[in-house]
Amino acid sequence: MPNKRLNLRDIVVISFISAVLGVLYLLWVLLGQMVTGIFGPVGGGLMAGFWILAPVVCAYIVQKPGAAMLAELIAAGTEVMAGSVSAGAVLVLGFTQGLAAEIIFALFFYRVFRLPVLMLAGMAGTFAAFLTQYVLYGFSQYAGSVVVFMLITMLISGALLAGWAGKSFTDALVKTGVLDRFALGRQYRLEQQRDTV
Repeated sequence: MPNKRLNLRDIVVISFISAVLGVLYLLWVLLGQMVTGIFGPVGGGLMAGFWILAPVVCAYIVQKPGAAMLAELIAAGTEVMAGSVSAGAVLVLGFTQGLAAEIIFALFFYRVFRLPVLMLAGMAGTFAAFLTQYVLYGFSQYAGSVVVFMLITMLISGALLAGWAGKSFTDALVKTGVLDRFALGRQYRLEQQRDTV
């Protein structure tokens, strides 16, 4: 039975990936502000899934308890250190988004990491982001229909940007062999061996 505790190698790769994404999160804020300025808060909701990439990608690679939560906390911390002007809100969002994604993986006992589960984790992360921002940023000021459509676009973004795009990126990465010492890499190599038999 494989060890399900995070080891040093897991933590190092989670930290590296999350730190890179944390910097990109900050840059994504600027793009998100532009999109929101043009298309309003509903359009801005389509950007939300990008901020859930760290927990989805890292959990998919490592496939152990705590990976998603740790990844999003590191990404949020990196975003703050990189110069975010909303440090408190970023850290709170990092916690709630990471926790939401972690809960989804826990519901499947950290055994199922197929596309539907990754998309569900992305949606859970954006749903947590919606609830957190509703409280922090006063989404109640918007008309009810706007709030509903914001939630819908955020959920779609979570499924596509975090779930589908996150899996697609990671699947391309695993083919290079750099992830062979992690759960996902071992699974990929095993499938390759079966296909050659």
